[in-house]
Amino acid sequence: MSSTDAPDFTVVMATWDRGRHILPSVRSALAQTGVSFEVLVVGDGCPADPGPDLAALGDARLRWVNLPERSGSQSGPNNAGIAMARGRHIAYLGHDDLWEPFHLADLARLFAADADLDFAVAGCIYHRPHGAPGSLVTGLFDDDAAKFRHFFPPSSLAHRRDVCDRIGPWLPPLEISAPVDADFALRAAKAGLRFASTGRVSAHKFAAGHRYLSYLRQESWEQSAMLPRLGTPRQADRVAALVADAHRLNRFMIATHRTYALLQPGELARQNYARKGLMQPAMQPLGQGLVLRQRDGFHALDWQDNPVQGVLWTKESPRPKILLPVTGPGPAALHLVLIHRDSAALGGLTVACDGQPLTVQRLADLPPGDRPPAALFRIAVTLDGHGPTILELILTPDQAPVIGTPGIGIGEMYLVPASPDGAATTGDAALRHARELARALPEDDRHSPAIP
Repeated sequence: MSSTDAPDFTVVMATWDRGRHILPSVRSALAQTGVSFEVLVVGDGCPADPGPDLAALGDARLRWVNLPERSGSQSGPNNAGIAMARGRHIAYLGHDDLWEPFHLADLARLFAADADLDFAVAGCIYHRPHGAPGSLVTGLFDDDAAKFRHFFPPSSLAHRRDVCDRIGPWLPPLEISAPVDADFALRAAKAGLRFASTGRVSAHKFAAGHRYLSYLRQESWEQSAMLPRLGTPRQADRVAALVADAHRLNRFMIATHRTYALLQPGELARQNYARKGLMQPAMQPLGQGLVLRQRDGFHALDWQDNPVQGVLWTKESPRPKILLPVTGPGPAALHLVLIHRDSAALGGLTVACDGQPLTVQRLADLPPGDRPPAALFRIAVTLDGHGPTILELILTPDQAPVIGTPGIGIGEMYLVPASPDGAATTGDAALRHARELARALPEDDRHSPAIP
């Protein structure tokens, strides 16, 4: 095929096990205007085939390819997509991200205006889970030197097709210290390749690594809600407001590179696997009951990574998830210690599992002392017989964290089987342990760590 027949862009979308939930992202790619393009959806050895869902879109510009083996990151699909690409430029779209309809046209104008430009970068908003305030904004810069300091997610950029011939392919995640996307961009920067910004936001990122357990429970409601607004005046006003908030809250252009050389190869990749739920604690049988203590971990934006005196505090999400790595016969009762600086916020608790509300009882206030107010709740749970059960706390505005102010904390959890008649086993033991926790919590820990 001659170069004149080549489309302006090949859009590479790496995906793994997201199924039909990639459709909002694909639709935002197919809605691009003002340029010619093809869209390659490349599966990383996907166990479930989204091909029929993609074929139903009926668009000849769209192709689906599934790699025979899993690489464990976007690096493998990206390299395969580049090898198959017909476009003069390579653009990337995350399988859970969205583009405004003018995204590729904005990038194309940069390339057309500068024959020596290697990377065109659009402004990008990192949307917080469930609309939490404090969205990050990146990709808006005037100086080419920004490429050395600032991180630009792949969904915000495109490059000339020959870039990989000059700097090499995307590298495997467990062999490098930086994330694969940061490594690729930094190699380009250090090789002297030139970057420029469109100066306008056109990419919307719903980072899986910011959404706890996102690969265990795939969702696309955020993307589906935004999709019909893309390119509308209402959307432009909303984007302008989010950029203004990012400036006000010091969330503008703060996504910067770390000193990756201080980290072990694969260290950040494994942490990200844990946030997404791809690495989980060992499953335990329920038996006669279990005590589940809060431990250090990687909880994305749902919880702080480290408990304080046995209490894990919320971070930024107003709907934090709780992972129960327990198998059992089904009905069980979870006794949960809930802590908050304001006793009025402990009046009730709403919990869901797979989108369905659960029955919650508030059992008791814990004795006052040199600690924040605390209460004990009992939640009726039906355990998954084969894998972990995921609960979602649906926090009220009084309970939810806000920037600079802690939200709720949870202490030890006590999971017991339901009795044969369906009633929950008594929570006496849970209440006793909760009171011990309340007495042990020192005055210095009456508030959670401040949210940055």
